[in-house]
Amino acid sequence: MDTPFEIHWPYLALALAMLWFPRPWMRLGRWRRKHRRERETMEKFAQDGAVDPEDKSVRLARELKSPRNHLDFLRALAGGVALWEFSFSAGRAQHGLLLGWEFGLTLVAILIQLVRWRARITFFAPIFYFAGLSIGMGNYFSGSMAFLLMCALNPVIPTPRVFISVFAVLLLPFNYFLGAGLELALINSVLLLVGPLLSLLTERPMVIFTRKRNLMW
Repeated sequence: MDTPFEIHWPYLALALAMLWFPRPWMRLGRWRRKHRRERETMEKFAQDGAVDPEDKSVRLARELKSPRNHLDFLRALAGGVALWEFSFSAGRAQHGLLLGWEFGLTLVAILIQLVRWRARITFFAPIFYFAGLSIGMGNYFSGSMAFLLMCALNPVIPTPRVFISVFAVLLLPFNYFLGAGLELALINSVLLLVGPLLSLLTERPMVIFTRKRNLMW
């Protein structure tokens, strides 16, 4: 008898709490400092003060020092494992339904992390969130190796959008040949390419938001 489709609500709630939590909410505790506000500036991963912010590379040395990036990686990793490994169970007959739920919930999580509203729409480049999510979806070894290769290739990659696009493409051969399987490889790559595709279609760059300290309003 085929296993029926079943939702494991405690794991699903835990997964969504970690994956759907908006990154900007991590700053709420700092609002108590009334004498100072930290201003977010839209900046690419590259040299400050450049005329063309689109022509930037990911400054990994700087980003690795950010605690929020480490939290992004860990919550996406844990949330990915909880969602893709423990939140659902289904037999062969319900395999498509299972993938539909997992894909849809992960897509919502990615859109929450990507889209920011200021005067107009902008797209954040959550590279550490994407790395953790790709590993947590079940691509443990292959996702880790693909991200390490991206770090090595980073000096020749011009923008965050290109960084994420190349990472998504690299996941295909890494996942396929290192045991994750073609189906999961395709799903993983398609999800990661949503951000670059939206960025291209709207003609808006993918950016990082950094806080400048000691600035008074």
